[in-house]
Amino acid sequence: MNKYTKLLKNTSIMGVGAFLSKVLVFLLLPIYSSVMSTADYGVADIVAQSSNLLMPIVTLGICTAVFRFSCDKKTDHKAIFTVGFIILLFGMVLFAAFIPLFKKVYVLDEYLLLFGLYVFMYGLHTLCGQYLRGVDKVKEFAVKGVLCTVFTLVFNILLLVVFPLGVTGYLVANILADFFTVVYMFRVGNLVDAFDIKKFSFGLLFEMLKYSLPLVPTTICWWITNISDRYIVLYMVDESASGIYAMSYKIPNIITMITGIFSDAWQMSLIDESNQGSVSKFLTKIFESYKAVLFIVGSGLILFVKVITGILIKNDFYVAWKYTTLLVVATICMSMVNFISVIFHVKKKSVNSLICATCGAGVNILGNILLIKSYGAVGAAIATVISYVIVYVVATSRSLEYVKYKVFFTKTMVNIGLLTVQSIIMMLVPGVACYIISTIIFIAVLALNLPVFLYSAKSILKTKK
Repeated sequence: MNKYTKLLKNTSIMGVGAFLSKVLVFLLLPIYSSVMSTADYGVADIVAQSSNLLMPIVTLGICTAVFRFSCDKKTDHKAIFTVGFIILLFGMVLFAAFIPLFKKVYVLDEYLLLFGLYVFMYGLHTLCGQYLRGVDKVKEFAVKGVLCTVFTLVFNILLLVVFPLGVTGYLVANILADFFTVVYMFRVGNLVDAFDIKKFSFGLLFEMLKYSLPLVPTTICWWITNISDRYIVLYMVDESASGIYAMSYKIPNIITMITGIFSDAWQMSLIDESNQGSVSKFLTKIFESYKAVLFIVGSGLILFVKVITGILIKNDFYVAWKYTTLLVVATICMSMVNFISVIFHVKKKSVNSLICATCGAGVNILGNILLIKSYGAVGAAIATVISYVIVYVVATSRSLEYVKYKVFFTKTMVNIGLLTVQSIIMMLVPGVACYIISTIIFIAVLALNLPVFLYSAKSILKTKK
């Protein structure tokens, strides 16, 4: 199959599943903002994000290795899944040993059992999902995304609206959604048969850990860059401010939705193309189209941020739009970094991801300490933008050592600058004036990027099999 055709096919399949699931996710926003206080949502988000941090530590990053090694056609898939599953079980034993330590952590102590179940189910869900994607069960992978969100929606309505259980209901709903999604994946992926203890190999284990272990500190650093600001806002301001700031990420997640749909398919295509030869022209063309979509969608979200927030987010959470504008810019930079990072994974040079993530974490923590005290949650958003711009520069520089593609750096920075100015205008200029200026900037972004996207799309569609 032609490389562009395969990329389009996989993106379309994953896109249908992801789009439907993300639409359902946005239906949860009015529920959260209506039935939970800002403080309760802040606590629930902190517990959930702490679980997201611990999962790759507990699993030693093995889920990523399961996907990458499963993509290689000549490998023993059963052996790969078996190694991954055993590492997950081993990690949960270590997790249990550290329970006395977690009891001393503020917020976690009250929800310790749910915290452990959340980590395990999230890890098992991720492991099974990455295996399905690695063995090219793209349709099944897409369907599981829809099912997981349907389960999440149903259990959230049941445990937050019908039975108002607050933080406990929020966590149990997500645990149950992961559980039933895993049941589906075990059935469609024949995962019971895929686990074969006789296939376990220490040689394969060490090879997979050699790839995955550098990703553990990388994940921690990305977590620091993405999530640490919520903890610092929690401690330097209060739980309510942390809850509002956490809610402000929901609209930028529209961008994450679009890039997430594409990134899964992109990684599979780049692995295939890398095995066949040069990827430079292929990467340049796709990346330019990718950036064009990011900047246009991002500018549109900033322009209509107040309207979208008013529709999706209720009550005291509405003020979150002020942070959302800057977080849209940060999310765009993060999405470009994620695109570039695929190069490191394909080349199995994961240490470069660690270098990028360490830079981002260091800048983010320093920015949070300096800015949150003076500017509150807005300072956290500013620090996040700065950190991701720096990471983008570092990632671009490192990636060029492996693939010589065209960067168009100046144009990219002009786009980032325009979106940053647009964000500040929306935050500071009152009345209709902010919409007029923001619309002018949106038109400028459109003029700068639409021709590039149309040209790339036209040339891709003309490509023959």
